[in-house]
Amino acid sequence: MGRKKGFDNRKIVAIVGVLVSNPDGLWLRNIARETKLHPLTVSKYLDTVLRPLVEETSLRSEKKPILRVIKLKPFVLEKMQEGRNIQQILRMLKLMESVRE
Repeated sequence: MGRKKGFDNRKIVAIVGVLVSNPDGLWLRNIARETKLHPLTVSKYLDTVLRPLVEETSLRSEKKPILRVIKLKPFVLEKMQEGRNIQQILRMLKLMESVRE
């Protein structure tokens, strides 16, 4: 049978939950530690499905980031405080993006 395709909503909720609890941001490795996920898994989710929700500050070497500090965008934190969930916020961001085009 194997693993189902696509992103795991439990992992998305875990990563966003840690970021909500730390609005000033966290190092990627700290997010991985708190969610009990592998850093590569966290990185993959942040670079794909969660990209529209987060801001990132990186210290870079020539080829790859040495240190990544990630936090939720202020808009996302505001909408979550209003009671919106991740799916609703992602839908709103997609809609806003399509209006800009």
